[in-house]
Amino acid sequence: MSTPGVLTSPAALRTSRTADATGLFSELRRSVDSLTEGVLEQILGAEDDYAESALPREVLHSIVEENIIAMLDALSGAEVVLDAPRRAGRVKAENGIPMASLLHAYRLAGLQLWEEMQARAVGPERADELLRHSSRLWGLVDAFSGEAAGAYRGIIEERERRDEQARSVMLLRILDGTAGSGEVAGLLRALGLPDRATHVVAAAERRSTGEDPLPALAERLLSAGIPSAWTTWQGEVVGLLACRDAAGVERAQDLVAATARSRVGLSKPFTSVAAAAAAVEQARIAIACLDGSSEGTHRYGSAPLDVLVVAQPALAAELRDGVLAGLLAPEVRDGDVLVDTLEAWFATSGSSSATAKRLHCHRNTVLHRLGRVHALTGRSTTNPAEAAELYVAIRAARLAGSDRV
Repeated sequence: MSTPGVLTSPAALRTSRTADATGLFSELRRSVDSLTEGVLEQILGAEDDYAESALPREVLHSIVEENIIAMLDALSGAEVVLDAPRRAGRVKAENGIPMASLLHAYRLAGLQLWEEMQARAVGPERADELLRHSSRLWGLVDAFSGEAAGAYRGIIEERERRDEQARSVMLLRILDGTAGSGEVAGLLRALGLPDRATHVVAAAERRSTGEDPLPALAERLLSAGIPSAWTTWQGEVVGLLACRDAAGVERAQDLVAATARSRVGLSKPFTSVAAAAAAVEQARIAIACLDGSSEGTHRYGSAPLDVLVVAQPALAAELRDGVLAGLLAPEVRDGDVLVDTLEAWFATSGSSSATAKRLHCHRNTVLHRLGRVHALTGRSTTNPAEAAELYVAIRAARLAGSDRV
């Protein structure tokens, strides 16, 4: 306080105000017990989540007290220490207190401190200092609640990772066939899958970009009444889909096809979970039935010849090299064009006119190219057996990712 008639220097005023503020916060610091009880009662009265949780009152009391002390120390000019809000976030997450209740507790604590500061701000100097510290108080409330929320999210994310790992282990035991017959029903229930269903296994190739090959598929399936469980296994995203009936299987396959961002294989439907391991193999073979550069879905069994080629890669490579060696030789500059023509001819059921239309060329050009194929391979498209050899050899080359086709 300045003496009447005597001018007070700015430095002296600042010192006086700092002393007033320090005195105010020191008073509050000495009243921390009553402040803590007041905030605690407000929290318990306003939030049913605390009363319904397993969090002991004494633990909640210590959390409130630690945070009030840390705030008052910071308001007094000490370094801001955020250990208290971090502990609050961790403990409340571990005890199932909702995030909204966590943040509400900080608002209640801030209001309680503000009301106490107003009540003790007697005199003009303290009132002025109080106004200057109001933004500081609410800034601290924001900082503390933000730190607590970050710690809370960390606990939740870690719990979700552990839950996901546990779900993955349970699903893998079903998919690899190591689960005992007496365990399967319990594992299915734990995964949120029905005991009885028509199942399909989906396997999606993971790309080097790290992009999700089936974005939001689980949610889309669930919206269609098709629960599923997913894991990452041997470089693929593998899922077990539980459908009610044949119509559900069709719906699931359509949703997978609409979502696929890489090569995705689908097994045949099965009702006994004991067939899951075989279904995984089917889904993986189905992936290999798609060209390596493509994306989309393939249903196991929809192209039996491709399955045979993929399942016997050594024999398929021998057939490919034996049949197409002359066609794909380096000195044959039009080899790729000839292969494309041959594929188009097969795709149009052997119609040279339809092939010409598809390739935007004359029918005679198609016939000339097919003649070149005959000359280079010794096999004619007019001979059913030889045409079959050409078709299988080209499929083997395509599915093996040959650079020349």
